[in-house]
Amino acid sequence: MSIKKALVIARWEFIEKVRKKAFIVSLILMPVFMMVMTIVPSLLMNKAATSTVRIGIIDSTGEIAGRLNASLGEKYKLADGKPNYSVIVVQPGPNAREDANKMVLSGKFSSYVLIDTSIFNTRKFQYVSENVSNFRDIGRLQSAVKDILVSNELLREGVAQKIVADVTKPVDLETVKLSKEGKEEKAEAGSGFVLGYIFMVILAIFVVTSGQLLVRSVVEEKSNRIVEVLLSSSTAEEIMTGKILGLSLLGATQLVVWALVGVSFAGPLAAFVTIPSSVWWEGVFFILGFLFYSSIFVMAGAPVTTEQEAQQATTYVMMLLFLPFVLAALVIQNPNAAYIKILSLIPLLTPTMMAFRIPIQTPDLWELLSGAAILVATTYFCMIAAGRIFRIGILVYGKRPKLGELLRWAREKG
Repeated sequence: MSIKKALVIARWEFIEKVRKKAFIVSLILMPVFMMVMTIVPSLLMNKAATSTVRIGIIDSTGEIAGRLNASLGEKYKLADGKPNYSVIVVQPGPNAREDANKMVLSGKFSSYVLIDTSIFNTRKFQYVSENVSNFRDIGRLQSAVKDILVSNELLREGVAQKIVADVTKPVDLETVKLSKEGKEEKAEAGSGFVLGYIFMVILAIFVVTSGQLLVRSVVEEKSNRIVEVLLSSSTAEEIMTGKILGLSLLGATQLVVWALVGVSFAGPLAAFVTIPSSVWWEGVFFILGFLFYSSIFVMAGAPVTTEQEAQQATTYVMMLLFLPFVLAALVIQNPNAAYIKILSLIPLLTPTMMAFRIPIQTPDLWELLSGAAILVATTYFCMIAAGRIFRIGILVYGKRPKLGELLRWAREKG
């Protein structure tokens, strides 16, 4: 195989694609879309309230309503100094709940809480609203009621008021990450998850974007018979290598532009995320993962002749690529679980699983080396198989070959 010819094809692929309007539009729109999807919801969630929230309370104990209003009013203020919450008492009675429901539906209250005498034993009370997904208000109410119950118990036991006030003060937690070498470094809670998720998303987008471009390029050239012209002066292996290199460079260009845009808007995120010392392993699995998936996309795209067939062929690959997103909650809870380690050594999952695990809790060295070795070996054999399938499939038109034929092509040496 001539590297010079492969580089010429790579240059042609890059220039041909980078000039297209679709690429330029995606280069601009994707960062905008990502920022809208991540920054805007965060800004809206953290937006300070501008008006007092009216909350009703049916308090059968007679001990909580007044203290709840005072507690919320003292802790949470609006920008103008007014209380963020106003607790309005609904007198207990046979029709109290029905009246409170009407007040919520009419907009007089945003919600109300129902507290009866059993709360001292069960530690349970009810929150009633049209929207029970307002985690901020629910969390604040729950915390305030809990503090009131604790202080009540202490006062009943004869504990001095000053001691009660000190005991119920909020506690701040500082998280410290311990590396494999025993080094301590301060890290925000959840920073590993954020960084791992970012790496996983970037890898997935990079692989999917470049892989689909690779498949579409093959399909387009087959339909236009351009590939026959290329084969007159180059081998199938040179064409395949050139396409992978050219589209990899195209994807890298996108990645660099998006990274520059991301860094310019990542002030708050940079302060939140702690970069682990083992981050270079992310680069190892990023490169190996891309090469591995590129070979799979080549195998999937070589035999097809239409865009529809190409989409069907790559769907299952992309489903496996995004499987770690489904497992994210399990990984963050116990990244060293036996089944997580096993999944991390399955080649189709290794790049994304490792990219996600490394910032959370760096796997043992034997896992990292095993994962890298498995990817290198698998990528090598997949590249050989991809080259053989590409060599035959690139000239196949009409009926799509079956799986048995593809396996036979992959084994064919001549």
